[in-house]
Amino acid sequence: GLCLQMFSYDLSLGNIIVRFNQGKPQIDNKWTSSAIMVFRQAITAGLLPSSDVLSQVLGCLRFPHDSSLKTTFIDNMGISCDMPHHPNTNSLLEGFGEYDIRAFSVLEEGGLLGAVASTSTKYSQIVIDARKSNIYTAEVSLLSTLKSLKHRLAAGARLPNVTILLPTEKKQVDLDEREKTLKLAGRVGQAVGSLLRRLGIKYQGEESHGRMRINGLTLRRWFNPKFTSAPSTGAPVELLPLPSRLAKGIADQQRDIRSLSL
Repeated sequence: GLCLQMFSYDLSLGNIIVRFNQGKPQIDNKWTSSAIMVFRQAITAGLLPSSDVLSQVLGCLRFPHDSSLKTTFIDNMGISCDMPHHPNTNSLLEGFGEYDIRAFSVLEEGGLLGAVASTSTKYSQIVIDARKSNIYTAEVSLLSTLKSLKHRLAAGARLPNVTILLPTEKKQVDLDEREKTLKLAGRVGQAVGSLLRRLGIKYQGEESHGRMRINGLTLRRWFNPKFTSAPSTGAPVELLPLPSRLAKGIADQQRDIRSLSL
């Protein structure tokens, strides 16, 4: 709990440093390192982490919600685009720009130890049951499912619909001198809804209803964003593979050098 509390404090002050390790963004924070170390030491000692402990460790692996940081991620991948005109680039980023990728391995370990229920992506209908999950566990579970579906799409498979089950809260209110029960979205539902909106993924349903649905075709389009060559022309172009983008960048630099020497 202390690690998450201190990490959240650093996060609020903007003191979270993100470095690139072999091209992959990674949080460089002592509280994050401590949380992971204690988590792994406990597992090595034969202790089973609770769902609360797992969520606290995952919470220490969140990236700041900073537009400049997202731009840095994009630049590091060698993608050249106008961010205001291309907001849906999250599917291209490691951890989808939301979490350090170490969060996925932590979640997987927690699933193997029974600290959290695992979600299978092998079926034609995927259901993520977050009704008993903590916020960070629910978020990483969703991102982990998206990661698996991205690999599934790359293998040429069709993407299924994804249903997310969320906890709701009930509140008694007086309407026209009559007492009525309203269903409200819980904190987990609000967090998951906010996450999907940040990612740019459209969904059906409401957090307050306890059920959200993402269409497989919507995910397919989200995983394959198209960029416009210029705001004036609006002509869509497919994103080139990273080696091709690097080669193009080198060729452009060589052309610029030749132009300057003439």
